[in-house]
Amino acid sequence: MSVLSCNIPSFLLALAGRQGPAPAGRPLVLMGEDGRVVTASEPARACGVAGGMSMRQALARCPDLVSRELDMQACQAEHAALLSTLAQTGLPVEAQDWGSAYVDLREVTRELPDAQSLCADLGRQVRHTLGEALQPSLGWDTGKFTARAAAVRSQPGRMRLVSHDEEAHFLSPLPVTLLPLPPAALQQLDWLGVRTLGHFAHLPWPAVQQRFGPPGKLAQRLAQGQDDRPVHPTVNARPEPIEVDLDVPTTVQEEVVGTSMHALRPHLNELSARLEGCRQMRAELHFADGTRRAIHHAFVQPVCAPETVRAMLAHELHRLTWPGELAALQIMLLDVGELVPAQLSLFPELDESLASASRTPFVDLVTKLAPRHGGIFWRAKVTDEHHPLPERRFTFAQAI
Repeated sequence: MSVLSCNIPSFLLALAGRQGPAPAGRPLVLMGEDGRVVTASEPARACGVAGGMSMRQALARCPDLVSRELDMQACQAEHAALLSTLAQTGLPVEAQDWGSAYVDLREVTRELPDAQSLCADLGRQVRHTLGEALQPSLGWDTGKFTARAAAVRSQPGRMRLVSHDEEAHFLSPLPVTLLPLPPAALQQLDWLGVRTLGHFAHLPWPAVQQRFGPPGKLAQRLAQGQDDRPVHPTVNARPEPIEVDLDVPTTVQEEVVGTSMHALRPHLNELSARLEGCRQMRAELHFADGTRRAIHHAFVQPVCAPETVRAMLAHELHRLTWPGELAALQIMLLDVGELVPAQLSLFPELDESLASASRTPFVDLVTKLAPRHGGIFWRAKVTDEHHPLPERRFTFAQAI
C-alpha cells in the first residue's frame, strides 16, 4: 500500500482564529450546541480542560478561559474544500476528522522518492486553496495509522515520509495516546505504566485480547506498524441505507428510537471493533399519509457509542413535526472515520460529579482507592454547625 495522510493541525481552532485571537493570548475553547466543549487550545488543555466538559467544569480548571461558539457551517465548508482539493487528483480519498483525510497513492506510486514529490505537490495545492493559516502537515507510509502518526508529529507546512524498514523504529517512542482506543482503555494503560507504542506493541497479545477485546487487538497491530486496512473512498460515496423494521405505523417516538437502535447496534459494534465511528447520519422518515421528513446530524467527532447515538435520535425526533403515523424509516451512516484519541482525565469520577453536582462519585472514588493506599483519606465531619469559629464547627475524620 501507499497512503498519504493530510492533517491540518488544530483545524477548528484555526478557523475560529479568523475571528481574531483570544484576548491577550488567554486560553480558548469552542463550545457546541449542547453547551459542552468541542475543542480547547493548548493552554486550556494544559490546565486540564478537555472535550465534552461543560463550561462550569472548564472554568473550574481554568478561570481565565475564553469561549466561542463553534461555527459548524464554516467548518463543514472548509472541510469540504479540503476533500474537494484532494479529490481533484482522481485518487481515492477517505475523510477523517476535521481537516484530516487519507489519499490512496498506490495507483501512482509506491516508492518513497516518487511519493515525496507527489506529497509536496498536494500540500501546495491545499495551502493555495485554504490559505496560509490552514497549512497541512503530511505523512506517508504503507499503512494508514503510521501515515497519520507521521502527519500528526509533523509541523504545519512539513511532511514526514516513513519507509517500511523504519516503521517500528519510528512508532516505538510515540505516546500510546495516539491510538484511537476508548478513554477507559487508555486510562488503564496509563495506570499500568504502558505509555509508548513500543511498550504496548510488545505486550503479550492474549493479555491484550482478554483485557481490551477486538479493538485492543487491532490497536496492538497498529502499534506494531501492521496496518493492512485499505483506504475506503468516502468522497461522493453513498452508503447503503439501514432499513428500520417498524411492525405497524406508530406515533410513539420512544418506540421508534428503540427499534432504530436495535437496527443500528450491529453496525455501531462493527465500527467500534474497527476503532471507527460515524461523523454524519441521515434518517429518512416516511409517514402513512405519504409525507416525508429527513433528519441530518453531523457529530463533532466520530461516534460509535450507542448511548450517544440514541440521545441524538431522541432529540432530533422530538424536534421534528410529525404529520401523522410513521410507516417506514431508513438510516444512513453518511461519513465514517477513525475515532479521535481521547484526552485523559486524572479522575473521571470527579468530572462526572462536577456535572451532576453530586458528591456520590467522590465517595465511590475514595472507596475504590482506600484498599490500595490505606486509611489516608479524610473528610470533614460537622460537630457544631452553629459554632462561630470554623475550626470548632467541624473536625476531620477518616473517610473509610
